[in-house]
Amino acid sequence: MKFGLIGYPLGHSFSKEYFTRKFEHLGLGDFTYELYPIATIDELPGILRSDVYGWNVTIPYKSAIISYLNELDAQALRIGAVNTIVRTGLNSWKGFNTDTSGFRDSLVSWIGARDIPARALVLGSGGSSKAVLYALKMLGIKSTVVSRKGISYLCYADLTQEILANHPLIINTTPVGMSPDQYSCPDIPYQYLTTQHWVYDLIYNPANTLFLRQSEQMGAKTKNGLEMLHLQADYAWDIWKNYGKF
Repeated sequence: MKFGLIGYPLGHSFSKEYFTRKFEHLGLGDFTYELYPIATIDELPGILRSDVYGWNVTIPYKSAIISYLNELDAQALRIGAVNTIVRTGLNSWKGFNTDTSGFRDSLVSWIGARDIPARALVLGSGGSSKAVLYALKMLGIKSTVVSRKGISYLCYADLTQEILANHPLIINTTPVGMSPDQYSCPDIPYQYLTTQHWVYDLIYNPANTLFLRQSEQMGAKTKNGLEMLHLQADYAWDIWKNYGKF
């Protein structure tokens, strides 16, 4: 049985390695997982007509893929982004979002449910941001989005010492700093970070991004997205198993 990851680019991804090891551990020798980098969403219909049973979806297609699906899980519909799809018929697909549960579980295990700050800055407004915002809402955390678009969000240039002080939790949901672009980082005023800040980067390759390193220099506590990757992958696997009954 075939599974795969849709996105672009995919050179940074650990998903193939993770699922290949999982299949080996479970004794599923005829299960495979491959990467399917597509440069534009126009390539998606051809991909979906293949014999792959289940997909993970990553940047930049988590929202764009929705219009190609036949059905959405209720939570994915509310979030407005999908990172997991499963075949429900010959040419029919259902979308889910496991990023929200993966991020929520990772954040709670890191900080503790009772100690998570009441306010968060979320850097980025794409599909990953939507999942994170939904998880924060579930946890009762008020969020402010920062985006280069700046139409209905804060711009990076708007960030002040007061804003950062009022948002002890900062989460990067953008691909800025992801391999091979590891010498870039979100343009926030790092000099205003303190030991009271918790800084989470959804990027896991490289493990210690420039965003995290600069935050650490100011005393902030930091975490990358590797645990979230594993958690959301396990939730995706549960969905595929339930639908495939294997």
